Amino acid sequence: MRGEVRYAVVGAGRRGLRHLRILSEIEGARPVAVCDVDEAKVRAASERFGVRPYTSLDDMLAKERLDVAVICSPVECHVPQALKCLEAGVSAILEKPVSLSARELRKLLEACRKTDLVVAVGFQLRYSALVDEVRRVVSGERLSMLVGWWYWTVPLVPWIRRRDLAGGQVVEQAVHLVDLFRYLAGDVEEVAAFYTERGRDTEEDREVGFDNWASYAVTLRFRSGVVGSLATTYALFPGLFKEGGGHPVGVDAVCREVLVRYAPDVEVAIYRRGAEPQVIRDGEDATKRMHRVMLEALLTGDSSLIRTPYEDSYKTMLTVLAANESARLGRMVRVKELELAA
Repeated sequence: MRGEVRYAVVGAGRRGLRHLRILSEIEGARPVAVCDVDEAKVRAASERFGVRPYTSLDDMLAKERLDVAVICSPVECHVPQALKCLEAGVSAILEKPVSLSARELRKLLEACRKTDLVVAVGFQLRYSALVDEVRRVVSGERLSMLVGWWYWTVPLVPWIRRRDLAGGQVVEQAVHLVDLFRYLAGDVEEVAAFYTERGRDTEEDREVGFDNWASYAVTLRFRSGVVGSLATTYALFPGLFKEGGGHPVGVDAVCREVLVRYAPDVEVAIYRRGAEPQVIRDGEDATKRMHRVMLEALLTGDSSLIRTPYEDSYKTMLTVLAANESARLGRMVRVKELELAA
């Protein structure tokens, strides 16, 4: 590939604009187009970043010479849009969640296996320097358990408030933590989940379009023998921890001789037996680091640099869908069940 990579961003919402901003700051990355069905949004993004505006993905793919499309549209659009990009010879980086359908996830997997194009998912935590440190420490220890939490409030984006459109918090948001769990401990075999609407089931919640579970408790068993748990909620009030005193999102990696506590985009704290606690901070945006790594992979042709290839991210998506299925059925669900049913 030549010395620059030409990008289009599909979806001019908050996340799409962030991708445009980051790509415009990276040498060798050249954002050239943006696409969204909302003409006002796409024109505003065009003016801000100097990219050509489109309201039709088909038009953009026909008229632009693109290397990569970053897909940031609502969930139901992700796989159809990615397939169109691949058919047009354009690599795709998809925002999470990729899909709410195991069958659709499988369809994209089959398409990936028939192309040399890059298909990756934006699980940016894997690219974080802080996660590099977590993984370095854990790899030298006997990992026993992973514990994650994501304490949140009503989502800002209206469609994310609806479980039928976004899949609930485990699928839409805490999927980042499940992917990190897999990065540290390997594949998940079984999932048991319990969800409740209690805490977000009032008329006030319905008036703002909240139609979702409020709180989520998930237990995971990994093939490696590690166990994990995840506690997430939309039931809390806005601004929690903004004045200090804690982190709304985190992961504990529990080993025999060390506890590693990770607060995404903030710090890693390492507690070893007989040693003073060590705290490591890093200021680089994980999404920016992800794009730098993916750019290098595209320019050099070395796809092994990509930490979130779709073939791996597919397993993360099946895991969170298995959690939803477990909550629905009221029993443990093997991840393989979803894969076989797809």
